[in-house]
Amino acid sequence: MDYLEKNKDFWDSGCPAENPESHVFRTYGRILKPELGITGEKHEKLLDFACGEGANMLFFKKKGLDVYGVEISESNLKKCREKMSDIADHFQMIDPKPSKGDMWYGGGFDVVIGNHAFYYYNDTDLEIRLETIYNMLKPGGIIYATMMGTKMTQFYDNSKEVGDGLSVVNFKHSRFEIKDYYMNFMESEQDLLHHFKLFKKLHLGWYADKYREDEKENFHYNFVGIKE
Repeated sequence: MDYLEKNKDFWDSGCPAENPESHVFRTYGRILKPELGITGEKHEKLLDFACGEGANMLFFKKKGLDVYGVEISESNLKKCREKMSDIADHFQMIDPKPSKGDMWYGGGFDVVIGNHAFYYYNDTDLEIRLETIYNMLKPGGIIYATMMGTKMTQFYDNSKEVGDGLSVVNFKHSRFEIKDYYMNFMESEQDLLHHFKLFKKLHLGWYADKYREDEKENFHYNFVGIKE
């Protein structure tokens, strides 16, 4: 079983999330809406790559955007269709392995978001996936992505490099257990920009949080780019 199938097995158990992530609606309020004019009034076409149970999609749908989602987990797709039964055909199961010919819903997206999604690929597969995302965007289309950094020490300090940019994570905590979990950590902003070089950077930031004294800090980069 390769690393993508291992990660698929993990996500097949579901990804409970009733509300949109705070960094998603804050990026909307600080960048997408005021700076880029993505308000939903024009029913912009949005793809949520690895949409989970659809919380972020539902947020953008309520704003008026025409939303679509792809997933590798059938249980997540089922939740999406339950939440948004009026657009049940806007959700699609995809192969975990990226292919250069991938094209979903005819492409032509104004926005693609990849929240906690792209760092599950090794360098080779990430390059292919980002090329397909680029091809699916309209000229002037926006990509919004988060990437886990090496400052996410609870995961990074318990990882072992396995090659092609990928590390395998294993550790046990009182709240959860991570076993054979494959991730691509970004070492720096420059590392992230190298991977996302197809897109012109508009903004690159980060967010971090910590809710328990017995857990280490959560750290992700926050990237907004444009297809010129």
